[in-house]
Amino acid sequence: MAEGACSWTWVDGERIDVFPDPRITELFPAIERLRSGRQERRLGAELADDLVRLRRACDLLELEFADRAAAFAATDEYDQQGYLNPTHWMRYECRMGYQAALNATAVGEQAPVLPQSTEAMREGRIGFAHLALMASTAESVRQSPTGGAFDETRLLRQAEKHSVGRFRKDCAHARHAADAEGYLAVQVDLVEARSLEFLPRSDGALILKGFLDAEGGATLRTALEPLARRMDAADDRERERRLADALVELAGHNLDAGLIPQRAGQRPHLQVTASVETLQGAAGAPAGELEFSAAPIAGATVQRLACDAGAARVLLGPDSAVVDVGRARRLPSASTRRALAARDRGCVWPGCERPASWTSAHHLQHWAHGGNTDMANLVLVCYRHHWKVHEGGWQLVRGEDQAVLAVPPSPGYVQPAPGYRPRAREPDTPVA
Repeated sequence: MAEGACSWTWVDGERIDVFPDPRITELFPAIERLRSGRQERRLGAELADDLVRLRRACDLLELEFADRAAAFAATDEYDQQGYLNPTHWMRYECRMGYQAALNATAVGEQAPVLPQSTEAMREGRIGFAHLALMASTAESVRQSPTGGAFDETRLLRQAEKHSVGRFRKDCAHARHAADAEGYLAVQVDLVEARSLEFLPRSDGALILKGFLDAEGGATLRTALEPLARRMDAADDRERERRLADALVELAGHNLDAGLIPQRAGQRPHLQVTASVETLQGAAGAPAGELEFSAAPIAGATVQRLACDAGAARVLLGPDSAVVDVGRARRLPSASTRRALAARDRGCVWPGCERPASWTSAHHLQHWAHGGNTDMANLVLVCYRHHWKVHEGGWQLVRGEDQAVLAVPPSPGYVQPAPGYRPRAREPDTPVA
């Protein structure tokens, strides 16, 4: 509908003409005049003053919108137009987000119980975002069957002093003080809403989709943040990549440490199936198979996983029937692992500070190539640097003084382009 145009609706079977509020119509020319001068050069101090006053004007308009949103919600017009509820109508007809529509309605509906706060917003002592948080808190306390008295005065004093981010916590404390039982009920609901989905892709990658409550999210972040720090000045991974690596490292450490409950009589572990040729990196060798992966894995990954793992020989006949299964052996032994921890004390990559308990034993010359599983041929490396040695093209070698050196990839090694990130796409059909 054009500005100033007339529309119509039906009320009790009678057609009624609907005219826009002329005061709202008059706003648009004023806004256009303001917009037409936006190219003028302004000093920093002038721009700062402009922003403060514009934000206050926006807040006042938000307050007017909230009053009318609450009045609209009290009608059945949204139903007459085929919408589920007032919020649904505002999302589409007013082109706004779900939370913004909820905030507007809450502020308008709670205005009678927030007279001091509404006046403070009109005077510019708090912003509309403060008022929206206060209205949501008042609404929650008043609607809860276990809610007590809502203290607007105390909360307003905090709103006048604190940023919106900090005031959000103030409101949470106020709600708990007024309705501890209801606050707990919300937290219980959030715990029940926890979810985690694994969505495999045909290339073997896995998309994670999940939801955690406040405690669950804080627990996960507490575990991941120390592992997601940059390792050194040369660590150019983006934060999202470091967090993903940290999650994999955390899971791997718990598997290695035997902290996961046993399954089928043995502790959970990655199960890799590969040919001898794959372990040796022979030309033309097939890829390796990894349990719970929708696609095979590269030979370099097989070699890394085989560095410090239990290995079992399986002989196949010409018709691929199993002829013999050798006894599993652990590489290296527990005593060798303890000796490595005492000698290396942690990851030997120059500058790395991962402790020995967060490392794997790496063969300087892989055992599939004839390297011995002894102290002279073994060093401890963390998950990140173990990956760099095998898949990343780096090498670890001993210098003349027996110090371990990290040698960059050769010029012919093909590395991903800087900043490379696989394109996120819809997950393929999960593979059973």
